[in-house]
Amino acid sequence: MRLFLALDLPKETKRKLSDQINSLQKGYPHFRWVGEDNYHITLLFFGDQFKTPYLIRKIQDAVYDSSEFYLYSLHADLFLRGKIILYLAFRRNKELESIVHKIKENLAMDTAKKFVPHLTLGRYKVPSKQQYLHLKKKLRNLVFDIEFRVPKLILFNSKIETPKPLRVYHFSWLHFPSLTLLS
Repeated sequence: MRLFLALDLPKETKRKLSDQINSLQKGYPHFRWVGEDNYHITLLFFGDQFKTPYLIRKIQDAVYDSSEFYLYSLHADLFLRGKIILYLAFRRNKELESIVHKIKENLAMDTAKKFVPHLTLGRYKVPSKQQYLHLKKKLRNLVFDIEFRVPKLILFNSKIETPKPLRVYHFSWLHFPSLTLLS
């Protein structure tokens, strides 16, 4: 199992984002673009270090008093991590930062690393410096207008043999007594 906790985007938000990056995708067809159905914001990656029931219980304990919130896009940017990662950054959100911090504390994970909400849009091999700077400049000129309500967190299992991560469990604010395991 490769478990991770993420925010899923509403379908209409995914569609809107896909429309907003369409011209960029056409200009860079050699990138490995994330499919619209797979848009999500990863909060924490657990891999296989925790058993699923234990992980669910610890997350429930950490977020029991959380409430829904909104996320707003900022800009697209790049970072290098063995390859180039193109992502959409979001404004800081104290509720979301608190949720991530509480979950890390409950699972005795390192809380020193700062959480920055972002959504991966695409990946590519490391380009030349000139190509990299050209793409950075192009991204600065793009305007993103994405906002959405976050009503729940989702525990996903990413399997190599499936193109899309599988939903394992969802944590809806205000509905913890009736949470159910998803199959």
